[in-house]
Amino acid sequence: METNKLKTISDQYIDSKMDELWEISKYIHQNPELCFEEHKASKIQCDYLEKYGFKVEKNVGTLETAFKATYSKKNKGPVITVVSEYDALPIGHACGHNLIATSAMGTAIAAKKFLEENDIEGTISVIGTPAEEAGGGKIILLENGVFDDSDIVLMMHPTSDTHRIAGECLSSNRFKIEFIGKSAHASAHPYNGVNALSTSSLFLTATAFLRQHFKSDVRLSCIIEEGGTVTSLIPDKSTISGSVACLSLADLNTITKKIEDCAKGCAMSLGCEVNVRVKNGYHGRVPNKTLSDICKKEILAINEEVMDNMPMDYGGEDLGNVSRFIPICSPYISIFKDYKISNHTEQFKNLSISESGFDCVKVSSKIMARTFIELLNNTDYIKQAKDELKEVLKLY
Repeated sequence: METNKLKTISDQYIDSKMDELWEISKYIHQNPELCFEEHKASKIQCDYLEKYGFKVEKNVGTLETAFKATYSKKNKGPVITVVSEYDALPIGHACGHNLIATSAMGTAIAAKKFLEENDIEGTISVIGTPAEEAGGGKIILLENGVFDDSDIVLMMHPTSDTHRIAGECLSSNRFKIEFIGKSAHASAHPYNGVNALSTSSLFLTATAFLRQHFKSDVRLSCIIEEGGTVTSLIPDKSTISGSVACLSLADLNTITKKIEDCAKGCAMSLGCEVNVRVKNGYHGRVPNKTLSDICKKEILAINEEVMDNMPMDYGGEDLGNVSRFIPICSPYISIFKDYKISNHTEQFKNLSISESGFDCVKVSSKIMARTFIELLNNTDYIKQAKDELKEVLKLY
């Protein structure tokens, strides 16, 4: 059967399943769960995929709320993975992860139906990834081999304004700095003390001056977590938590070293001891033009608008870590087309359970299922995407 006809059949199948898919989205939205605690969201997806004949592995990659569901036709063939996210923020699903999870379900069942009804080999897998907002679930699953057999990875994310295919985003590091001083009575014997809070203040001033020498894409954010208990005592301990992000990993490492040096210099100047701990954060996405062009054509094919190229953004996500090992395609599908609004807000949370959220799931499921069909009907694209990733990584 002609490829476009197969895609139309897939679209119609997704249309017929939207009511039950939307029930999953509503359930996840109404039961928000924070990172590594997504038991309800994980269970409803596993139950749904088992009902549709997927082989479901639970508690994968050392994470209780992670899962992997697969369906293979013939000799396994190329493995196309669609990623589900389902953790919430403290204010609820204000980043639309309920829509990401549901679109993964829609894509998966449509891809499975395509495999069942056509003489073609291939595998559709769904990897359920906890803790994107905090914790880096995909990084843990990547390190534990859960993505090892994936040839291509697809994941939708809701956005606003016009649909787009995600380009680069920021790489980040997190750090914690602990200044240790010496307590003393602030009125009677201040000269016997070493003020750790003053050292934190000096550090914030030093890094503020350092910003003049940052490139325009660098983002630095700090808070003082601890800075004393009472005004009558010189604070003997002060703790700063911070994050730094930019597009280039090489630049990130250089800037992180400068921040560490600032902390050490401030401690030395005021007589404090200092402990600096740096934790690698999320790595920026490596976009894939081969996959982007395919997905973009599918968006246009269902009469939706899409931005040109692969626009970069100043966010960060753990899919970026995956993108440095496996070619990814990440369509960002709008739930508010009037103009750009912020994620992580009450407005975005409400839109994630609205009629436009429903449309987002439908559009996302269709375009990712169509991309799946295109890739299995033209497996040279998979090789091209992998070759492209090898070449692009030389620049990162």
